[in-house]
Amino acid sequence: MASRTWRYGLTANVVVLGIVSLFTDFSSEMILPILPFFLTQVLSANALIVGLIEGAGDAVVAFMKVLSGRWSDVAGSRKGFVEAGYGLSTVMKILFPFASVWPAFFGMRVVERLGKGVRDAPRDALLSESTPPETRGKAFGFHRSMDTAGAIVGPVVTLVLLATLLPAWGEAGAYRLIILVAALPAALSFTCVSLVREPRRVAAPQPRLRVTLGGVPGALKLFILTASVFSFADFSVAFLLLRVTDVGETAVVAILLYVLFNVVYAAHAFPAGILSDRVGRKPVILVGYAAFVVMAVLLAATPHLVALVLGFGLYGLSYGMAEGTQRALVADLAPPESRATVLGAYHASVGIVKLASGLVAGLLWVAVAPAATFWFGAVFACAAAGMLLAWRAPVRS
Repeated sequence: MASRTWRYGLTANVVVLGIVSLFTDFSSEMILPILPFFLTQVLSANALIVGLIEGAGDAVVAFMKVLSGRWSDVAGSRKGFVEAGYGLSTVMKILFPFASVWPAFFGMRVVERLGKGVRDAPRDALLSESTPPETRGKAFGFHRSMDTAGAIVGPVVTLVLLATLLPAWGEAGAYRLIILVAALPAALSFTCVSLVREPRRVAAPQPRLRVTLGGVPGALKLFILTASVFSFADFSVAFLLLRVTDVGETAVVAILLYVLFNVVYAAHAFPAGILSDRVGRKPVILVGYAAFVVMAVLLAATPHLVALVLGFGLYGLSYGMAEGTQRALVADLAPPESRATVLGAYHASVGIVKLASGLVAGLLWVAVAPAATFWFGAVFACAAAGMLLAWRAPVRS
């Protein structure tokens, strides 16, 4: 048999969906590194409110992924849900800069996250169905790398715009204009979805909607529980950005460190997917969990610039190794006829705890100390790593 090239498994759909995510994250990551400062300095929120907004947004994403995954299985079509989700998020990003108080932005953010919830499970299922099973990890890793490549470009553009706009517009004006400009790549990503060609598939019989994991293989249930514990530990990156200014560095330094996070993330996501195809998903995910633990301890115990640099790099390593690999593992173990439903249940389980995680992280920040937020993350990430070590992957026949 002829040797396969590195392109094997990277079908047209995989590439197009990667480009769509590149532009989407270009947009989102122009906003994210200035979001905590926009909320606290312009809209008069505090760390607890930041945690509430981001946690509630993640919870909405989680709930919608259950519904959209099931609906796309029943409909026998993924593309319409993907288009609707990207379109809704684009509209909300256009409205973001016009918020005058944090409750108004809260509502817009929740609706924008609703769009993400609509698209993600069908998109992941479409991605899984557009590549051979033996290259599924590669496909998810490629998608994560493209996603994060956009996340590198976005903060860099934000840095350039900040340097240009701050002298004339001030903080509030600069933040608002940058958020408005971020809607442009979001609109481009929505346009690119039309290039996806959906594989033929038969609609699944309409099952009774269940938010439980009944019918899911036991090994997959245990893994989803483990991933949910890790998700509880993994508070929003907004707290890492706030930690930078908390120890005396500037918002510009925070954005530069955020770029570092995304560079490390992008550099590892694709190789991690390929590695997980060869050595298994579990060891790759374990490396991601371990990197998170070290990051949290560093930022809790030694809040100096060197520790911040190392911490953001380790956070990128954690995401690069674990994010796409966890999704690939769920896709591996899910029944083919209900893959999007199971992916939706996975996203729901790991996402619904984000509301509690954001509230706990914000409460610890405000009521105890910023370091307490990171100790909390380290403890629960250690627990997740222990659970994963004890977890046994099913033997494939």
